Amino acid sequence: MARMKHATIPKQPANATWFDMNDVYDKRGSLSLRDYQIDHLGSSLAEKRSLNLSEAGTGKTPVGCLWVYHHTQEGRVIWTMPKSLLVKNYHELLLWSNLEPHQVIIIDGTPKQREKQFANRETKVFMMGFDSFANNYNEIIKRYPDTYHLCGDEWHLGFSTHGEPKYNKPGEFNGPRRTHNMYQYMARGGDLLVLTGTYINGRLSSAYPGLKLINPLYYPTYNNFMLWHAMLDEYGNPFMWKNHDRLKMLIDRHSRRITYEDAYGKEKKSIHAEMCTMSPSQAKAFTEIKQRGITELDDDFLEAENEAVALQRCFKIMQSPDEYGLAQNESDGKDAHLIQHLETHKFTGEPLIIFEVVVTAHARYKKICERLGLKAEFINGSIVSRRGEIDHRFRNGEIDVLICSPEVAGVGFNWGHVDHIIFMSFDWQDTTFIQNYRRALRGVREKPVKITLLVYRGGLELHVAKKLLNKSNDRTQVENGVTVDLVTPIMQAA
Repeated sequence: MARMKHATIPKQPANATWFDMNDVYDKRGSLSLRDYQIDHLGSSLAEKRSLNLSEAGTGKTPVGCLWVYHHTQEGRVIWTMPKSLLVKNYHELLLWSNLEPHQVIIIDGTPKQREKQFANRETKVFMMGFDSFANNYNEIIKRYPDTYHLCGDEWHLGFSTHGEPKYNKPGEFNGPRRTHNMYQYMARGGDLLVLTGTYINGRLSSAYPGLKLINPLYYPTYNNFMLWHAMLDEYGNPFMWKNHDRLKMLIDRHSRRITYEDAYGKEKKSIHAEMCTMSPSQAKAFTEIKQRGITELDDDFLEAENEAVALQRCFKIMQSPDEYGLAQNESDGKDAHLIQHLETHKFTGEPLIIFEVVVTAHARYKKICERLGLKAEFINGSIVSRRGEIDHRFRNGEIDVLICSPEVAGVGFNWGHVDHIIFMSFDWQDTTFIQNYRRALRGVREKPVKITLLVYRGGLELHVAKKLLNKSNDRTQVENGVTVDLVTPIMQAA
């Protein structure tokens, strides 16, 4: 294929100088799909709307790229995803298609920047984050009416909660406005490809938005879905799920799925817990609020933005007690255990990943690493433009310890050179935990990944672990995959 001179990409987060287009051209001819990827691509093109639920690391992205490229032959396509994946998928799309950089535009940034992005009339693919999609799709279809189709990568992070307007309060929504806007875009009749290895995201109702788009007759309303699958308490909140077999049947009818173990064999990992002890002042403050935190955890207040105040405070007392002027147990607290592991890694020279829910603790861990002479960085919601750079430096061995927010670093990163992951804490989604440790489970491994859980005696971790196990059991009754059982290693260590 001739190497074409192409237009300059409007200023945006994706920096095409991060990769060499000549290298892209050279690699295009040597790429090929595995047999199951060919089957998945064929089925997704044969069906108007479908689900590719293959797990992380098994090759969903090339299938998605070729699906997107196919649909550019008849118009324009929107590809939405977590913002952390934009640059990676931009590169992947150029590799797996004959598209040129000026035909793929990322919609993001200031109004002035977005205006330049919208103005590029040669665009075939609009790539954007979930909120950017919800906020900008109207402008796109107004300017380019031939934009119908949608590919959603890591769908569960954008559209796992149903959203609809409140009938008596114009402008307000039950659930996220983002999901409702996605419904409005798809009501124009375009094709859909859902990409996610974690379609069941903590609760069975996360399956509803995708199924609604595939065939609304399965569940005419969200309430109908809940009548089929939820057992509600006196406040109307689900406390148990039912009829898993029906939901599994419907999902299987419209999806293809390869698990990590289908592709590479049984996961090579070992999970160990280490029990830690709070300081007296830390334990006192934690005990005073612990029950309120457990109540919020059990009632799923955490699903709502800006809620779960007591739960968040419980985690901060455990993970970042200095914010409240509380001391840590210097000999048996979590920082003490972390330091022991860091000293071992300094001696061996092996890289380490740390996952921590409480973002305010990240800077403290970085300082601890640096005091020990280790090079450390963190990836969380406050780091947007530097994620790609930090990822590159970590894979190249320029960073010894990478400190990560579970949600932000759960997708899109390939850290197969890492043999040890420490969870200082873990959040309440079983799928997030899987996505986290699978950053290091890339392809076939000779050596198991060691997963260390740091757990406080009397802390919240066991309650969270039980919640993860319950969610995991619900999920695996609907889709094939691994069960997240952190209860057993914690009980063994206690």
